[in-house]
Amino acid sequence: MKHRLTIQAEDTILDFQKKFNRIYPFLKIEFFEKAHIAKQGSHKREMITSNRLFHGLIGRGKTHIINFNDNFSISDFEMLLKNQCRLYAQVFRKSGKIWLETTATDYWTLEQQNEEGKSLAKHFKIESENINDIEPY
Repeated sequence: MKHRLTIQAEDTILDFQKKFNRIYPFLKIEFFEKAHIAKQGSHKREMITSNRLFHGLIGRGKTHIINFNDNFSISDFEMLLKNQCRLYAQVFRKSGKIWLETTATDYWTLEQQNEEGKSLAKHFKIESENINDIEPY
């Protein structure tokens, strides 16, 4: 399935996280000050808080439209955000009651990651997901 997300300068990171989470309820996206090395995680101290406005990251008055689909790998999606918006993102997958960085499985598609999170939620009998329930670290 094709998707389109918009990042506007006056949006907060949380606004974008909620839009992303509506598409992939078992995935979470975080933004960082620096890019992470392939197959390695990002440092928590470099995580950008969810209440921060995008204008400080992409420039005032700017808007980016992100076009992607379920078959994008995690690494391709993160690279899209880096190349198109100069944003350093890391996708996390729900695993029981915690969020795991997908660094070891960045080659999986967004859909595969979300389905794995859904499967684990059923296993742990988690009724609903909340992107703010537990920190990703």
